[in-house]
Amino acid sequence: MYKFLSQSRCYKLRPFKVVLLLITCVIAATMTQCKKDPVKGWDFYYEPPPPPEIVNINAVIKDCVPAYPVTFYPKVINELGNLTYEWDFDDGNTSTDKFPTHSFEQGDYTIILIVSNEIGADTAYLELPQLNQPSIPVVADFSYSHYNDNNFSPTKVLFENNSNGARDFYWYFGDGNEQNHDNPEHIYEGEGTYTVTLRGTCSDGTFDETTRQVFVTSPPKRVFIDSLNLMLPSGYRNNRIFIELVHNTMLAGYTLSKSTSSYPMKFRSPGDFPGGYHFNNVQFSANEIFKFVIFKEMGEDPPAFLYEIVLSPRDIQANFYPKTYFQLETVPSLDNVFIDLYLSY
Repeated sequence: MYKFLSQSRCYKLRPFKVVLLLITCVIAATMTQCKKDPVKGWDFYYEPPPPPEIVNINAVIKDCVPAYPVTFYPKVINELGNLTYEWDFDDGNTSTDKFPTHSFEQGDYTIILIVSNEIGADTAYLELPQLNQPSIPVVADFSYSHYNDNNFSPTKVLFENNSNGARDFYWYFGDGNEQNHDNPEHIYEGEGTYTVTLRGTCSDGTFDETTRQVFVTSPPKRVFIDSLNLMLPSGYRNNRIFIELVHNTMLAGYTLSKSTSSYPMKFRSPGDFPGGYHFNNVQFSANEIFKFVIFKEMGEDPPAFLYEIVLSPRDIQANFYPKTYFQLETVPSLDNVFIDLYLSY
């Protein structure tokens, strides 16, 4: 991340301004680095990206009697560059896997994880007192999250197994489907309340079960535009441009008319969409479309059609209603003609 102090030419600053700038850089250097651009001569703060940070380590003990196989699931943020994982299991064995599985005999262990990249490293220590017991109870437990943070049908649900003492796992998803993976993903096609059951079984036959309910709602009928970034060839700079929003064959809204000296051209709801910024009565059918029709104002003459870009609501549903964005292109695609579209529901 770069934060420019000034776009002034440093060598033309008056002496007291140079001193002030240097003092500012020295103070800022306690948290960042003050550098000079070798070409333009600007002084700027350079904030290096943070090193990786280990938030927690989820350890799943996959049997109720020794030797205890343990699978480790670290949660790490700031995963940049070339990450390496170095595990020390405190019994002479190591691993460089991100999610290793290792068997422990009965005893006390301090597991060490070091995650590093070109920026820095972080170290975490984990003790599992259960491993020093002749046996442990089977406890089935899990949590779940919705892919893309929504529960519109169809929805993908990500399950995280937090059980202990079980070697084998069996999942009943409440919609007639079953699976025996450790951390499965499952797609619920229709709305409803689904009771999910996880059974964990030890090698000696003992088992435990737990249930959770998963709520899935009907698909949204209204799709909102949060923002839209339009890219056009440089020849359209300083021309007044606007976009009409069409749902199937019906005009759903339009943007302000804007001109720009550089791209992309940005439209933000609601202010830049006086004609409306949502599509109503969406069915997510195979032949349903959203059109973004781009026009150039021609003074007193009718506006000139430039481009038409299309998005299928079916594509939104097939990606489980992403809350990030779509990049829309013409068909066939053209250089420097596309829309970055940010949606909500």
